[in-house]
Amino acid sequence: MRNLLVGNGINIQFNRTDYTSQQIVLRILKNFDRDDFPSHIIVNYPYLMKNYMGQLYLEAREMVAGEYDKYAFGSAEKASLSEFKERYASKIAGLKMTEIGFEDYYLIHDLLCHKTNVQNPEQFYIREAMRIAYLYSIYNDGEINQLHLDYPEAFVDYLSGFNNIFTTNYDSNIELAVGLDVFHIHGQFDKKSDVYNAASFRNQLPDSPIRDFEVDENYYYLYSNALTTYCGEYKEFQLNQHSQANSCVEKMAAAYLSDPNMKREVDSWTKCPNQLTANLGYAIQLKAANQSLAFSDDYHFDKFKSITGTLEILGLSPWNDFHIFEAIDAADLEKCVYYYHSEHQCATIETLLPSLSKRGAVVFESANSFWGNCYGEE
Repeated sequence: MRNLLVGNGINIQFNRTDYTSQQIVLRILKNFDRDDFPSHIIVNYPYLMKNYMGQLYLEAREMVAGEYDKYAFGSAEKASLSEFKERYASKIAGLKMTEIGFEDYYLIHDLLCHKTNVQNPEQFYIREAMRIAYLYSIYNDGEINQLHLDYPEAFVDYLSGFNNIFTTNYDSNIELAVGLDVFHIHGQFDKKSDVYNAASFRNQLPDSPIRDFEVDENYYYLYSNALTTYCGEYKEFQLNQHSQANSCVEKMAAAYLSDPNMKREVDSWTKCPNQLTANLGYAIQLKAANQSLAFSDDYHFDKFKSITGTLEILGLSPWNDFHIFEAIDAADLEKCVYYYHSEHQCATIETLLPSLSKRGAVVFESANSFWGNCYGEE
């Protein structure tokens, strides 16, 4: 099987300004001043979010200086903070607000919340507003889905030669270019998150979250299942939570139907004041009554982990996506081709793919040469 994995690098290839990390952050800041900014979805007073991002930017220097080390809890936060300090230490003196990757702003936000004792749900609500502002910027009034119009014929032919195409991008350019199914392992703009989908299993529970939202279909992409976080470990958790929840509920629903004691126990859970326990009870009851119900999992990560044959990786940086490379290294692959932009990436990839590298299955090709061939350049 021939498999392809692509990232944001292919979007940057066809628009070298609008979809870089710096431009996405700059557009977020500019968007807050737009008269048509969807404040009814993101934040009622956009200037508050703009000011908050400014505050987060100012905290970056303190983080690099080690002042936030005591506020990083758990292995994921500590590892992410260490990587943050490594990335920005050499340029902190002249660091601009747009030079901090937006997903790194989530890390600053979480650590600042720890420092100031801001807890959930406020911590979550602020992060969610940041996430939606990020999606609004990436979507760029729909311009992002026009990039395929500039794909050269050779690139379309290249894409058409794969059995499976996976992407970490949210847009639909490859589908529009080749007319094939593409597996979005970090979500996509045209798939709603469970909480915003009225027909979802989640919204059939008594505390249906959709009741608290009036979904504006003009901005459907802001309600999408797109994953954005600063840590691969957190992304992997979100990727796996639906399948784990489905497995748990399915097993307990079977016991509910076959064991009277279990049925009585589960029925009692629905009367529990703890909402999580009550929801589990209701979910098991619903599943027992309708076996087709399931929490939707549109991330296709299990499919990605089961790939065989060959894999080519184009336009994907290893930062923030360590979980993807762990899956690749564990896959039954004959060969993995990584298209690099700078040679120093090769050493990083070898570190992230130790098993494949050890048996000589990792091959490096120049991304610049690849794109030159697509355009017929020497």
